[in-house]
Amino acid sequence: MNGITGNRIASRRFSLPPVGARVMQVARAAFVKRGFQEAHVLAHWPEIVGGGLAEFSAPEKLVFPRTSGDDAGKGRRSGAVLTIRVDGPVAVEIRHLEPQIVERINSYYGYSAVARLKLVQGPLPVKARPRYRKIRPLAPEERAALDQGLEKIEEPALRKSLEKLGERVIGAQRRR
Repeated sequence: MNGITGNRIASRRFSLPPVGARVMQVARAAFVKRGFQEAHVLAHWPEIVGGGLAEFSAPEKLVFPRTSGDDAGKGRRSGAVLTIRVDGPVAVEIRHLEPQIVERINSYYGYSAVARLKLVQGPLPVKARPRYRKIRPLAPEERAALDQGLEKIEEPALRKSLEKLGERVIGAQRRR
């Protein structure tokens, strides 16, 4: 065994695990408390119901009926009720599409986990809006330096794109 391979193995052995794995370990307790043994429904809600309905709805909890011992220890429970918080009149549309939504949820789980939906009307949690940097106008000396750097660019479309990029990079204000 050469030294390069040994170092590569040693560096992998003592490297930190991915942050995503740690986050899921911590979050699993919160998901289980709400009935979500797996976070498939939460993570893929827009794909399950579509972007238009997902904007006005969110899965809240998944409640399984008490077990009768017929699952033979497989850990698969069925017949759950998925509670969905709905904002506005979209509840009528979700109620109308309930069979399709239940079928799509069960396809994510791989078995008939959800039997029906329970709709709760109320405001949804506020979603974080994307933060945009504020671009300040360039000072005359900054504009001159940018123009001087772009003198060698002959293609007008490329020059215009690079000028716009330069304005945004130079003019970006730092958040305090």
